[in-house]
Amino acid sequence: MAVEFNKRVAERFIKDFDNIDNKSVRVDYGLVAGWFGIYITFALFLVKITLGLLSGSVSLIANAFHLLSHLANSIILVVSFRVTARPATEKNPFGHGRMEHVAPLVMSILLFVSGIQIVEKSLHQVFSPHQLHYYPALLWILLLTIIIKHWLSRFVSFLGERVDSRAILANAAHHKIESVMTLTVAGGLIAGHYLHRPELDGYIGIFISAWLLYQGYTHGREAIVPLLGQAPDKDIIKKIRKTAKSVEGIEDVHEIIVHDYGSMYLISLHAEIPEKYGIIEMHEIIERSEQKLRKTFGGEAVCHADPLMEKSPKIQAIEKMFKEIVNTFPQIVSYHDFRVVDGNHDRVIIVADIDLKEDIPDESSRQISRELEARVKEEIQDVQYCSFYITPKFSY
Repeated sequence: MAVEFNKRVAERFIKDFDNIDNKSVRVDYGLVAGWFGIYITFALFLVKITLGLLSGSVSLIANAFHLLSHLANSIILVVSFRVTARPATEKNPFGHGRMEHVAPLVMSILLFVSGIQIVEKSLHQVFSPHQLHYYPALLWILLLTIIIKHWLSRFVSFLGERVDSRAILANAAHHKIESVMTLTVAGGLIAGHYLHRPELDGYIGIFISAWLLYQGYTHGREAIVPLLGQAPDKDIIKKIRKTAKSVEGIEDVHEIIVHDYGSMYLISLHAEIPEKYGIIEMHEIIERSEQKLRKTFGGEAVCHADPLMEKSPKIQAIEKMFKEIVNTFPQIVSYHDFRVVDGNHDRVIIVADIDLKEDIPDESSRQISRELEARVKEEIQDVQYCSFYITPKFSY
């Protein structure tokens, strides 16, 4: 029932509501979530700051200023999605999609500032408490604000989940927190009044400030990771691999690299194609693969052709021994692009790309490569030397 109601509300403000893969529709989702947050939060702020001043409750005043941080969050959300919608420019050729990740970072800073300000006032109430002006209507008004904020959090979460937006979901989390905070403040006011302990109001304020600081840390950490360069989701990698392999002529793909710019992907990969196709046909296969990737994921795709050589019985025997050696190294996940190159005086050169486990540090990769080469030269005859390329952690 609640989901259906939220859907009907959203459909009144978002054109082409179900076309969530469209960039402009995605922007509309963010704008609706932001504007709803701005109007409702500002109205609740006026109500709570009035109640706080009339009652003299530091926790209620702190709760009102907490709403100001939510108001700022919603404003940032609107601004960030408007900037995200801007087309690419000469200075920003990849568009402005990553502004969506900047919004939660700014939100986290505002939460930190609010938490520090509130804890100062709360400590004063704990050590120098003043009597509160309690009246029954206060609790009923607070209950109404809780209901409104709870619905707002559910509505914004609904929008964020549909377009899988970190910024919208972070904004929804703030609205949900506000409902819990208001309920805590109301409980403190009741206990302080009937137990004649006005300092409880200060303790509630300290609790609110501690929660704000924690949320600021959490959202800041989640915002910084994608800005630094987050590892792509495993489902995206699987979908890219499946899409590329669906093109006739491509046997397999490796070294997939994905750059996420919010509004677009930049994808590069190596496609394994049997050498029997020839250079011209290989190029056409690669072109078809790139076009299919662009159509599926948007943005740009670049594919590199890796010819698969016809392997003679001798090369097959060498690769079998090489595979047995690789399997004895627990740090190695797999290998690809295995080739045997004729060297001098009936000696050969072995070339391969090596995939290590994710937790292997970069400084250990050279040592593993040297140890692998030593084992290969020791156990496989006529090997002149080896050339191993350790696949970077950012490729899959």
